[in-house]
Amino acid sequence: MTSTTKHPLLLAAAIAHGLLSLGHTTKGFEQFKHPTLNQLPAALKGAIKAGWYEGSVFFAIVGILNYKWSQTGLLDIADKSIAGLLTTLLFGAGTSYYRSGDKPTAIILSLVGIIQALGARNAAV
Repeated sequence: MTSTTKHPLLLAAAIAHGLLSLGHTTKGFEQFKHPTLNQLPAALKGAIKAGWYEGSVFFAIVGILNYKWSQTGLLDIADKSIAGLLTTLLFGAGTSYYRSGDKPTAIILSLVGIIQALGARNAAV
């Protein structure tokens, strides 16, 4: 079975999201070591950890979706809506990280947002 990438920017977005998933998980491991987390109620601490891992899995899912789109393009309103929401999320989260002082994460998310937006625009059928 041969695979043809019709939309290379979406393939780049797929790879970027895979790397975001790994980086997000790693950053979580580091942040979970912060001593102030132990001062939180158990339910809140558990929710923070579960939510963080959900975010990591979300990036992996989006990577798979972008891989599919790299071969098929954005075929319908659902694909285009998901791509638009994803781009908005990347830029919104990047802005939030920037405002909180985490400029490296802000830059990474913004760059992935640009790749995502351009890839989606070029792949809209």
